[in-house]
Amino acid sequence: MAIPKTMKALRLVEYGEPYQLHEIPIPFIGDNDLLIKVGAAGFCHTDYQVYQGTYNSPFPMTPSHEPAGTVVSVGKTAAASGGWKAGQRIGMLNFRHGCKGCVGCRVNKQGSTPPDIRFCENKNMAGVTADGGFAEYAVADADTTVLLPDGLEFEQAAPLMCAGATVWGGLDAAGVERGLPIGIIGIGGLGSLAVQFAVGRGHPTVAIDNRPEGIQLAQEVPEHLRPEKVVNSTSANALQEIVDFAGDGGLAAVIVCTDNVQVTEWSLKLLRPRGVCVPLGLPEEGFRFSAFDLVFKELRVKGSLVCTQPQAAEMMQFVAENGVRSHVTTVGLEEAISLPDRYMDPHLKGRLVMTV
Repeated sequence: MAIPKTMKALRLVEYGEPYQLHEIPIPFIGDNDLLIKVGAAGFCHTDYQVYQGTYNSPFPMTPSHEPAGTVVSVGKTAAASGGWKAGQRIGMLNFRHGCKGCVGCRVNKQGSTPPDIRFCENKNMAGVTADGGFAEYAVADADTTVLLPDGLEFEQAAPLMCAGATVWGGLDAAGVERGLPIGIIGIGGLGSLAVQFAVGRGHPTVAIDNRPEGIQLAQEVPEHLRPEKVVNSTSANALQEIVDFAGDGGLAAVIVCTDNVQVTEWSLKLLRPRGVCVPLGLPEEGFRFSAFDLVFKELRVKGSLVCTQPQAAEMMQFVAENGVRSHVTTVGLEEAISLPDRYMDPHLKGRLVMTV
């Protein structure tokens, strides 16, 4: 397909101010890059933090770190060694362009194929430190790109590239055996995917939320991937309900898909001795945990970043085989100016996705 010289893109021009729709040049790609025609790109909590200025992101900048689309141009290295070609349908993870020389790269076994660049001190991050996916075209790093399963719509693929990759990695980080009970707290864009992944991976699963929208969403995922139990955390008996469901003193693991500090601290009370908590929210004020819960049950709190490219490929296979679905609300490129305001709607259900 013919590639134009310019494209429409949403731009963050000042923290806390509405996005603006600009005409900008088509981005340049490096030797190991792919230029993609964006089909859809999601908006998540990190995008809102970027909008607020939490990461001191540069501007003007194109937001969104979870795009999916079609390859239209391929760098020479990506074509020769990776076999990438125009016409492939792909999703791109956040991190791009690892330096292979910093401490983060060296300690993270940079010799792996593809390299794991998540801890690189010099990487760039789509929609956080460099232009992302709220545009007609975007640049993907071949080392952090995955093929999409046939039939997976772009608007369903986009949330998988951050929300899905985050909770898939979180479940891997928890490291609990199949058959052990897991709790998912916060049933929004991340949590609804985490529930489906946990159930599909063979865990008795309880979904926990305090919003009617979250409770409803947990019950609306595909029937074969629904949690065995759904609990409203504001219920007076919520803690006991969850512990009784899990047996053996509580859950083996809890995946916390909210940045609420009090909720994350409360999650430790749901765990059995030597259980593990994986908090996936990023509260600016940091976490707080009860020393007594942590020490007297020898609990683990495990950090987990977005998953690697090989893990993302496994996730895509799982999605294709199990029919995982997100509840998405789609908006066009021009309408996406309003995404930060839409995201703050307390009744938001599922994921916001821009389509092109």
